[in-house]
Amino acid sequence: MLGDLCAGDVRALASRGTRPSHRGDGPEQIRDYYVLLEALGKDPRGVDEERLRAEHAGLEVLRLPASGLVVTLGELNVLPDYLGHPTEIETAPAAFMEPLIQSMRSWSIAELRRSGGQRRSHRLLPGALRYALLGGLTEAAEVPAIDGLGKRCGFAPSRRYSSVLARSAHHFAPFSWYRWHRFHLMARDLIARSAAASEADRESMRRTARIYAGYADHFLQDSFAAGHLINKTLVMQWYIRWLADTGVSYPYSDVLAAMTVARQPLVHGPGHYDREHARLSELIPARAGGVPRPPWDPQDMADAPTTDDRVAVSGLIAGSDREKRAAYTAYLTMLGSGTVQSAAKVVHDYLNKHSLVVSSAPDGPRFRLFGDHALLASDEGAWRAAQAATASRRAISELLHYGETTVSSWDIFDSFPNYLEQNGRLITLEEWHRTGLHDLCFHELFGRRSTRAIRMVISTAFNKLGTPMDDE
Repeated sequence: MLGDLCAGDVRALASRGTRPSHRGDGPEQIRDYYVLLEALGKDPRGVDEERLRAEHAGLEVLRLPASGLVVTLGELNVLPDYLGHPTEIETAPAAFMEPLIQSMRSWSIAELRRSGGQRRSHRLLPGALRYALLGGLTEAAEVPAIDGLGKRCGFAPSRRYSSVLARSAHHFAPFSWYRWHRFHLMARDLIARSAAASEADRESMRRTARIYAGYADHFLQDSFAAGHLINKTLVMQWYIRWLADTGVSYPYSDVLAAMTVARQPLVHGPGHYDREHARLSELIPARAGGVPRPPWDPQDMADAPTTDDRVAVSGLIAGSDREKRAAYTAYLTMLGSGTVQSAAKVVHDYLNKHSLVVSSAPDGPRFRLFGDHALLASDEGAWRAAQAATASRRAISELLHYGETTVSSWDIFDSFPNYLEQNGRLITLEEWHRTGLHDLCFHELFGRRSTRAIRMVISTAFNKLGTPMDDE
């Protein structure tokens, strides 16, 4: 919804809740949205774009070039969970995209119906995979289902869903800020350059720009979810230390001992929280909007052309070439460890449910953020997220229609939450990691029975989480 509804509509839904009001308008907005998804899903290859726009005022849709499927911008925003780079969204064949998008729609319709007070849907859209309607088991069943789909479509192991999940640190702050900014600026640049291109090339470049912008906005939305304000890599490093301190035996523990914060203090990007530091990227055209210096996030590393390039941008500390290769092996082992990755999921889910009070500036204003399924539990938090998403879409739309925009990408970047309320005062996200979040993880979340149960299940079912890099 953050990708398709304006900020006012999102705030209205959050402030009224999903229960019927005396006017009945809250659930009606949700109902209209899942009716739209049902209409798209009935005949995914035969969508009439003009009729769709006429029936749904303000709706923006896009036909993906390789698969030929029509998606809303909100659906486009979801795809970076499954595909690591916008070029993969452009080039993925219909044999992969149709089952994936139809499954996404089926799952969304079921959740929207439930949240709107309707009976959960028990019908799959044509071509959808069965996992989409398994209720509480959907997330667990999704990984092998989408992995299998990618394998049948000939995807290399590093491009399959489990491998994308292994590299997902860029969905978490501070890396998510830079991921949004870099690809948003790429979209702006494509639009600017399209003005001098031939007619055929111009349309292709403008469509690519919309895909890049839609890809980027996924990470903007992540940046407003409480569970995504954790530094995922750092939490994984903490968990390695906690497991060692408590004497827990788990796969690859001997190799992973080299990846604690004490031994590798830079891979989680401690310098990337500095907003002024971020502006250094303007001096490096090839990194415009991205992190200006190492470490890069794991997906950025995977996009680097050679192993030597990946080692160079990883932030790993090592002396000799042999030590560098050993450290790189340990790093890939950490990314591929289902056991270690499980800790980040535990913390992510806990904070999305319990919320955080945050701000984008040291002196406020403050607002409460939930995340994922609980996003609408805070009208102010949902509104802030929707404001940023709407501004990002507006910038691209104005550039496409008028060739200019008054929306500054840095204004959007500076709106991302970077401060958090702890004991009544605002502190930086970086300080919160050293204090409150560290204590929450070590003294409560890591030792919970439920965490142990999740670790055991994931260590068994996903002992090896994908193939993080091609050179593994």
